[in-house]
Amino acid sequence: MSIAQFFRILLARRLIILFTLLAGVIIAAVLCLVLPPKYPATARVLMDVIKPDPVSGQVISSSFVRGYTKTQTELITDYRVAGDVVDRLGWDKNPVLVADYQKNSDGTSDFRRYEAQNIIDNTEADLVEASNILEITYKGGNPILAKNVVTALRAAFIDASLRFRTDAAGRSADWYVDQANKAQAALAAAEAKKSEFERANGIVMAPGGADSETMKLESMQSALLSARSSAGLVGGGGRGATSPEVEAAKSQLNAVDDAMVQASQKLGTAHPAYIALIERRKVLQQQLARATATAAATGGGVDMSAATQANASRLESELAAQKEKVLGLKSKLDELAQLQRDVDLRKSQYEKAASRAADLKLEADVSETGLVPLGDAFVSGTPSFPNKPLFLALGVILGLGLGIVIAVATELVSRRVRGPEDLAHAANSAVLAVIADTAPVSLARRLRRVLRRDDRLGGLQAAR
Repeated sequence: MSIAQFFRILLARRLIILFTLLAGVIIAAVLCLVLPPKYPATARVLMDVIKPDPVSGQVISSSFVRGYTKTQTELITDYRVAGDVVDRLGWDKNPVLVADYQKNSDGTSDFRRYEAQNIIDNTEADLVEASNILEITYKGGNPILAKNVVTALRAAFIDASLRFRTDAAGRSADWYVDQANKAQAALAAAEAKKSEFERANGIVMAPGGADSETMKLESMQSALLSARSSAGLVGGGGRGATSPEVEAAKSQLNAVDDAMVQASQKLGTAHPAYIALIERRKVLQQQLARATATAAATGGGVDMSAATQANASRLESELAAQKEKVLGLKSKLDELAQLQRDVDLRKSQYEKAASRAADLKLEADVSETGLVPLGDAFVSGTPSFPNKPLFLALGVILGLGLGIVIAVATELVSRRVRGPEDLAHAANSAVLAVIADTAPVSLARRLRRVLRRDDRLGGLQAAR
């Protein structure tokens, strides 16, 4: 079929096309009048994901922002949020909505879920381009209703987001509290076992981890060193000098030595307090030397060499006995040290679990969600559905297209001779000439003549 034949068919079947076009426009207009209108209402929420968490201080990393926003948009269309909207608006007490539910429900869901599903079906949520603003859109049959629904939907979404967070923190806090209680019970049992062992063996473990016998041994070693130092000071001529200043300096030096022993066990030799004690001991040694020299120069001394040496000998024997005792208790001391380590481990577990439980309880009590409502909800006075210009345009396009299809199909079913091409096809022979019509020329006839002239020129060219 050539273009000329196609247009001849359209002209011949123009009434079919016209009627179909009018039918399409009429149907589109009827749909615009019959279909219930839907008014879009929007509400916006700022997702302040950059601000640190008020409890933990953590910030959502950029790699998780997309997943976080996707989760929030899906939460808006969740049944938990939509069902909360139904409860907030009191739709279960609305007789019109109850009657609609009874009429249209298939009985597979209750009223709350039925209405919540209607809200979900008419709700959309997405981020405003290049921003952290979440826009919630609800389409309803009434502008006021649509505005009320989207307002309640935004409030329910923010509350649900807060509940999801606090509920999760509360459940985790309960678990950590249970773990802390178990750790506390284990700590009490470990401490009781350690105390029983100490009573049974007459050994006491200090808080720093050193037992009483070892501390006694270290104290005796310090005393022996002090005695030997004093023997060296009073040695030489066999006579030494002493005075109240000397005795006071010795007493202070012994006190510093005891404090150094305890500090080394509890704090360690690198602790500033231990280093300060070392400096203090040096100063006291200098003071002792000066006091001893002064006492010797004034002649106020007494012969202390024999007493000092006897004291040193006695301390050496006691130190040897104490060493033997500590070596004999080594297995028990090792077992006591193991019990102490078990107590320290249980204590550490309890402190960590209790600290984490306290943090989670604090997080469960926060009221900050990072979701900030932006202004009031907005509703358009113009319905977004049905779109009348779009419906009428589609009616014209579909009606015209359907009319052309019906016209061509009708022509193919009932063929007519409408030009030289049709005659040549029907007679199966070439057309030699065309007699022009002398009647008044209408616009349609002029168009036909133009088409025929083009066909004749095409035929002559083909014959040549």
